[in-house]
Amino acid sequence: MSRGNVMKRVGGGLAVALAAWVGCKPTPTTPKSVELVPLTNMVPIRAGTFQRIKFPVTLTRDFWIGKFEVTQGEFLSIMGRNPSHFTNGLDHPVEKVSFLEASNYCAAVTQRERTAGRLPDGFVYRLPYESEWEYACRAGSSAAFGFGDSADAAGDFAWTGENAEQRTHAVGQKQPNAWGLHDTHGNVWEWCLDWFAPYPAAPLTDPTGPVSGKYKLFKGGGWNQDAQFGKASSRFMMSPSNGIHFVGFRIVLAQPGLGEGR
Repeated sequence: MSRGNVMKRVGGGLAVALAAWVGCKPTPTTPKSVELVPLTNMVPIRAGTFQRIKFPVTLTRDFWIGKFEVTQGEFLSIMGRNPSHFTNGLDHPVEKVSFLEASNYCAAVTQRERTAGRLPDGFVYRLPYESEWEYACRAGSSAAFGFGDSADAAGDFAWTGENAEQRTHAVGQKQPNAWGLHDTHGNVWEWCLDWFAPYPAAPLTDPTGPVSGKYKLFKGGGWNQDAQFGKASSRFMMSPSNGIHFVGFRIVLAQPGLGEGR
């Protein structure tokens, strides 16, 4: 057999093999789009503006926020532990949880929901920015509280120093605000994403607070203090690594953009 015939035979065999291999390759497909399925008890909040002291604060993106504070049962199911001081009910808000632990919970929920195909790329579960929290707490009101200007009405809406008997209570026991959120005043204070700093004396759009700081802030009042300390604009601060038995959190589901958190 001539060298030319050998090359033809070998070349022909390779051609057949290559043709078969190409025929077996999977056909490229377009990635399936993921439909957003928020967690149950998430309340949609439309973008808008509220008045903080003398200046307007505008939010340009819609978001979702938890109808309730995160409970001990929810935290335990995701993180495998319950750090709370009060352990008289898994339907009570988780507390004694640090900012870092609350953020880790949000990241774990985000990963679970994305893996389950319920969370498109870019969407995240996270803590609320202070502006988001306050906007949702006020629920369209310009009053000191989500329920009006007088702390005397707090008993119908909040567990505070006046009625909480020095402990937390199951979430959702009190009346909700106008947008359907429970316990935005009282029960436990709630972590926000922002580093603590004085309010800027200017109108703000989508504020996220300072880029760094020493303390993270929390809002909303709790079982440990009288209602007057839990106004919508009230804020306190603590090291992000500390947890205490009157601070918990609720979560936000954010669209791509103002959603990465820090």
